[in-house]
Parts: sequence; structure tokens; C-alpha cells
Amino acid sequence: MNYNVAIIGAGPGGYVAAIRMAQLGLSVILIEENKLGGICLNKGCIPTKALYSATKLIERAEDAQAMGIEFTTPVIDLEKLSSWKEGVISTLVDGTAALLKANGVTVYQTRGRLEGTGRVALSTGKTVDAERIVLATGSSPIEIPGFTFADPHIWSSDDALALREIPRRLLLIGGGVIGLELATIYNRLGSKVTILEMMPEILPGIDLDRRTIATLKRALKAQGITVRVNTAAKSIEETSEGPVVQIGDGDAVAADRILLAVGRRPNSADIGLETVGIEPDRRGFVPVDKKLQTSAPGVYAIGDLVPGPMLAHKGSAEGLNLAASFVGQNYPLDYQTIPQAIFTDPEIASVGLSEARAREEGQDVIVGRFPYAALGKAQGMRETQGFFQVVADAKSKRLLGTQIVGAEASALIAEAALAVQNGLSLETIADSVHAHPTLPEGLKEAAEAALGRAIHAVNR
Repeated sequence: MNYNVAIIGAGPGGYVAAIRMAQLGLSVILIEENKLGGICLNKGCIPTKALYSATKLIERAEDAQAMGIEFTTPVIDLEKLSSWKEGVISTLVDGTAALLKANGVTVYQTRGRLEGTGRVALSTGKTVDAERIVLATGSSPIEIPGFTFADPHIWSSDDALALREIPRRLLLIGGGVIGLELATIYNRLGSKVTILEMMPEILPGIDLDRRTIATLKRALKAQGITVRVNTAAKSIEETSEGPVVQIGDGDAVAADRILLAVGRRPNSADIGLETVGIEPDRRGFVPVDKKLQTSAPGVYAIGDLVPGPMLAHKGSAEGLNLAASFVGQNYPLDYQTIPQAIFTDPEIASVGLSEARAREEGQDVIVGRFPYAALGKAQGMRETQGFFQVVADAKSKRLLGTQIVGAEASALIAEAALAVQNGLSLETIADSVHAHPTLPEGLKEAAEAALGRAIHAVNR
């Protein structure tokens, strides 16, 4: 079997690359040993956000009482909730399969690994020859010393999303994106949640300003979620009342289930890298150049397999970039302007530089903020926590970055991402008429504040 391109891995990077390459006239085979859509669609982004949306209803039912509307106490049918979640996933998997078929992509649902230059060996015994090979094998949850997923008390994110039970006491090891999102979901479901983060602050490694983090931490505390930073899990002990995690100095935390969410590792092992002379780095990432090519001619890598933020849309963008380059076209890709959305309560979304990072880089900046509490729409929604923040170059007024913490931040960041990616100015945003009353007005108002001409806030 001969193809222009063979892609190993059908996650957001692999299947998007396959569709675009086929649209551009290339013959493409997509090889995936599990379900189409990869971790994101089946055990990550989609089920997490589906459960985030579902459990938000529990919170809204409680809020409704303050508005004069009362419901009976919500009853959680875990089996039905899980079935609904699986239905969402199934619909999207089927849709992905239909799109691949409609675009003429050949799909093999089997395991594939490199077998020398231009060749992929399939677990069926067949081999595929291709002019170019794209590795898009994704990543897997990390274990830490003393804590293994083989322990029945320890969950991975996959286990947590399976919705087998609602533990009375849930201990999360890891205060990153995955841990905080799952903490939000299980707290709403009724678990008593404690988060341990060994670093000085939650969401380590993400370029967020202290004000944003502080706003989230206050909200987590108000929701009853305990956050302990500078706290490492040392060991686990079995007791008659369940597992107890030692955290040093004689201190310990008891739990019914322990969710290990300390990060993910690239799936670079056992995919045949050695057959073409590729050596992953010490963390398992596959080094690539600006064209996403590995050290082996004709072999490329995208998504979680390569350095950079482990975001589904980053992998998709790399797939589109690669497809364009294969036919001599250009698809711009600037890693500094890739947005991120974190589904906590309140949500956090960001794009570009934080105020702190911009100043560290020596840039002269101006900053504008606008609180949700001053938005009529937010007041009507009873969603007044949070703020919009814009950071711009002081001279040119070009928008450098935006952070939004508050309701629907994940959707609201799109306008800011468009502005940052296209080098738009604060004036462009401030002078653009926004519908009223809406939440997007907050970005316009923040731009006005940065320019010193705020209408609905006091200029400082």
C-alpha cells in the first residue's frame, strides 16, 4: 500500500491533518489503534466539558433560589449521566469517521509503528509505504514514585471521567488544568475535594497574572474546595478507613479516592523511532524543526508528541500548518498567540502575554481591566465574579495579551485571540460597537480603560 502521507494517531492533530491533506489532493492513510478523535474526544476535552456543563446545572439550581425560583433538590443518576456523556462522545466519533470518509481518507483502526524510512508496520502484519510519515500519537497520564494507577484507590483522569462513583472524599494530587477541572466537576457532584500542589502556586507553568490566580483561589475556597500549595504527596498508606496520603512533617490527608493529575507524558515509546534514528528528549518529546520535521527525513511530528502546550487546538493547528507546507502553501502558526481555556468555576481564558511576562521582557505596557460586576448581563446571570484584562504596547497600543476570568471566558477569549493574532490595537477593539447587554462588552470596556477613557468604570 503506497500513499503520499501516512499518519499515526487520529487525535485532534492527526485527523485534522488527514482531512486537510486529502482536501489538498494528497493520498492519505490514517492509522489509529483506538477510537477516532484520540484522547481529547474520548477521554479528555469532550467528556470533561460535557460533565462541566451538566454539573453546572446543579449550581444554577441553587442560584435560582436567590432569583425567586425554587426546584426540588437535584438527584444525580450517575449511570444516566455517564450514558449521556458517552452519547456525546459517540456522536462526535461517528461524525469524525464520516468526515474522514467524505474527504477520501483511508482509515485503518490498528496499531502502527515506524519500520524504517518511508514505512509503517501495522499490527495486522501488513505494511504501509508513504512519501511522508506524520507522528501524532498523543500523550498519557504520568505516575509518580509511590503512586501507581495499579492501586485500586488511585484514579487517572480516565478513571475519573468513567463516572463509576462519587467518592465522599476525593484527594487530587496536582493543581494543574486537568486536576482543577476535575475538582470542579466532582465538587459539584458532592465530593469533599482537597487539592495538593507541590509548586508554590496552582496552574504552574501557565502564563497567568497573580490577580487571575487569586480570583480563582478565592472562588475555589468559597465552593468548599481545599487547596494546599507547596505540598507534595510523599506516600500512601492503607488504613481500615481507607487510604491516607502522607505529605510530610507527620501531616496526612485521608481520602476515599486519590486522583493523580500531575501531568502527561508524550507517547513516544514503542512507535519505532529508533528505526529511523530519532531520539526523544529526556521528557519523551520528539524534537522537530520549524517545519515540524524530525531529525529523520520525511518523518514529521505534531501535537502532544512535540514540545509546547498540550492543547488540542495546538495539535490541530500544527496539522493544518503541516498540510499546507506539503503542497507549498502557508498556514501561519505563532505559538505565542495560541489561546487557552480552563474550565474551572469561574472559567479562565488567556491569549498572548500576561502583564508580568510582558514587563519581564522589558516591554513598556499599559493595562486595562473591567469587572464582570459592572456588566448588566453578568448581573442578570448572577455571574459577577471575575474581570477582563488587556495588556498592550504603550506606544503603538497594539494588544499583546488578554486574560479573562469569569463566566463563559472560554468563548469570550475568541475575540481577543483574533485581535492578538492579527496585531490589532486597543482603539480597534474600543471603537468596535458591541451588542448590549452582553458579556463581550467587557473586553471593549477593558480596552477603553487601558486608553484612559472608560465609560462604565472610574479612570485611574
